[in-house]
Amino acid sequence: MKLERKYESNLEGIKSIDELTISVLKKHKKPMTTYEIAKALGISWSTANIHCHKLKAEGKLISKEEKARLGIGKRVLWWISKEE
Repeated sequence: MKLERKYESNLEGIKSIDELTISVLKKHKKPMTTYEIAKALGISWSTANIHCHKLKAEGKLISKEEKARLGIGKRVLWWISKEE
Protein backbone atom coordinates (compact mmCIF):
# COMPACT_ATOMS: atom_id res chain seq x y z
CA MET A 1 0.00 0.00 0.00
CA LYS A 2 2.75 2.48 0.86
CA LEU A 3 4.34 2.03 -2.56
CA GLU A 4 1.07 2.75 -4.34
CA ARG A 5 0.48 5.96 -2.41
CA LYS A 6 4.04 7.14 -2.96
CA TYR A 7 3.78 6.40 -6.67
CA GLU A 8 0.45 8.23 -6.97
CA SER A 9 1.74 11.30 -5.16
CA ASN A 10 4.71 11.51 -7.54
CA LEU A 11 2.31 11.74 -10.48
CA GLU A 12 0.39 14.78 -9.24
CA GLY A 13 0.51 17.59 -11.75
CA ILE A 14 1.62 15.37 -14.62
CA LYS A 15 -0.79 15.30 -17.54
CA SER A 16 -1.82 11.94 -18.91
CA ILE A 17 -1.23 10.97 -22.52
CA ASP A 18 -4.99 11.23 -23.05
CA GLU A 19 -5.03 14.85 -21.85
CA LEU A 20 -1.98 15.69 -23.95
CA THR A 21 -3.57 14.09 -27.03
CA ILE A 22 -6.70 16.20 -26.67
CA SER A 23 -4.57 19.28 -26.01
CA VAL A 24 -2.47 18.82 -29.16
CA LEU A 25 -5.59 18.26 -31.28
CA LYS A 26 -7.20 21.43 -29.87
CA LYS A 27 -4.05 23.40 -30.58
CA HIS A 28 -3.70 22.05 -34.12
CA LYS A 29 -7.38 22.89 -34.92
CA LYS A 30 -7.60 20.39 -37.78
CA PRO A 31 -7.58 16.60 -38.02
CA MET A 32 -4.23 14.92 -37.41
CA THR A 33 -2.92 11.48 -38.29
CA THR A 34 -1.79 9.04 -35.62
CA TYR A 35 1.78 9.64 -36.78
CA GLU A 36 1.45 13.42 -36.41
CA ILE A 37 0.02 13.04 -32.90
CA ALA A 38 2.84 10.69 -31.93
CA LYS A 39 5.50 13.08 -33.23
CA ALA A 40 3.91 16.07 -31.48
CA LEU A 41 3.86 14.22 -28.15
CA GLY A 42 7.22 12.49 -28.52
CA ILE A 43 5.71 9.01 -28.13
CA SER A 44 5.63 5.94 -30.36
CA TRP A 45 3.02 5.51 -33.06
CA SER A 46 1.59 2.45 -31.30
CA THR A 47 1.17 4.32 -28.00
CA ALA A 48 -0.58 7.18 -29.77
CA ASN A 49 -2.79 4.71 -31.62
CA ILE A 50 -3.83 2.94 -28.40
CA HIS A 51 -4.72 6.21 -26.67
CA CYS A 52 -6.60 7.59 -29.69
CA HIS A 53 -8.73 4.44 -29.88
CA LYS A 54 -9.35 4.63 -26.12
CA LEU A 55 -10.47 8.25 -26.44
CA LYS A 56 -12.69 7.30 -29.38
CA ALA A 57 -14.35 4.59 -27.29
CA GLU A 58 -15.00 7.22 -24.60
CA GLY A 59 -16.63 9.47 -27.20
CA LYS A 60 -13.93 12.15 -27.01
CA LEU A 61 -12.41 11.64 -30.47
CA ILE A 62 -13.73 10.91 -33.95
CA SER A 63 -11.73 9.14 -36.62
CA LYS A 64 -11.81 8.60 -40.34
CA GLU A 65 -9.73 6.16 -42.37
CA GLU A 66 -8.49 7.26 -45.75
CA LYS A 67 -6.13 5.96 -48.35
CA ALA A 68 -2.54 7.06 -47.83
CA ARG A 69 -1.19 9.52 -50.36
CA LEU A 70 1.71 7.21 -51.16
CA GLY A 71 1.76 3.44 -51.32
CA ILE A 72 -1.07 1.04 -50.67
CA GLY A 73 -1.61 1.74 -46.99
CA LYS A 74 -4.21 3.70 -45.12
CA ARG A 75 -4.03 6.40 -42.52
CA VAL A 76 -6.39 7.45 -39.78
CA LEU A 77 -7.31 11.07 -39.15
CA TRP A 78 -8.37 12.08 -35.64
CA TRP A 79 -10.25 15.10 -34.36
CA ILE A 80 -12.07 16.10 -31.21
CA SER A 81 -15.76 15.29 -30.96
CA LYS A 82 -18.13 18.23 -30.60
CA GLU A 83 -19.00 17.07 -27.09
CA GLU A 84 -15.43 17.62 -25.84
